[in-house]
Amino acid sequence: MTENLDTAKAREYFPRGLYQPEGTFRFSMDALLLARFAYAAKYRTAVDLGTGCGVIGLTMLLENERLNMTGVELQSSLLDAARQNAKALGVSERFIDVLTDVNEVRTSGLVAEQADVVVSNPPYRRQNQGRHAATQERTCALFETEGALSAFVQAASFLVKNKGVFCCIFPSERLDELLGVCAQHRLTPKRLKFIHSKADQKSTLVLLEARKNGNCGVVVEPALVMYSGTGESTALTDGALAYCPYLECNARGR
Repeated sequence: MTENLDTAKAREYFPRGLYQPEGTFRFSMDALLLARFAYAAKYRTAVDLGTGCGVIGLTMLLENERLNMTGVELQSSLLDAARQNAKALGVSERFIDVLTDVNEVRTSGLVAEQADVVVSNPPYRRQNQGRHAATQERTCALFETEGALSAFVQAASFLVKNKGVFCCIFPSERLDELLGVCAQHRLTPKRLKFIHSKADQKSTLVLLEARKNGNCGVVVEPALVMYSGTGESTALTDGALAYCPYLECNARGR
């Protein structure tokens, strides 16, 4: 009974209550938006590349009780956190963790074309964009290294089933680069959703769904505006909260 109560409490405070080791990358709303974008009740098997503390995969597991998730992560401290979070949320039986680099997925024991869907929130900050983080762990999670995008997309193409989908979030200004890399690995764009901080500002992020060996034809979904107001009155929009209710708990706590 105590375990059930503990699980209920962990779910009540999700995602804000997730354990995240000190000095490591702290997940942002990017991850929550991607989990919502990638959700489909029909999926039974999924892989989260660069799972971190598990937020994307765990969100999808909570939303789909028939889904099984594999979290792939290079940093052991983050993978330990993902495992701990899965147990706290009562989904550990459906969460498999794999410690490996995305460059090594072919030799890691992971099976080719094992997943209905592969999701990833890859590091996308350029090395010359802003100051590096205080720890090496945070720097690795935030800043893109040479060839990183190609490595993540190639790993996704290897793991996803034929006609399965790859979903990711990436800077809008680099969409052409993302689409080019996807094309190299037989991933055809099928859905796009642009994210704007404010209604009068340009899009900063884009959500992409690409299908392995898919046919041509792209659906551009309505854009999502995250904030309204100014100064202390700045708040998440009703549209953002309706699209991803987990944003409220993450932003305000309980």
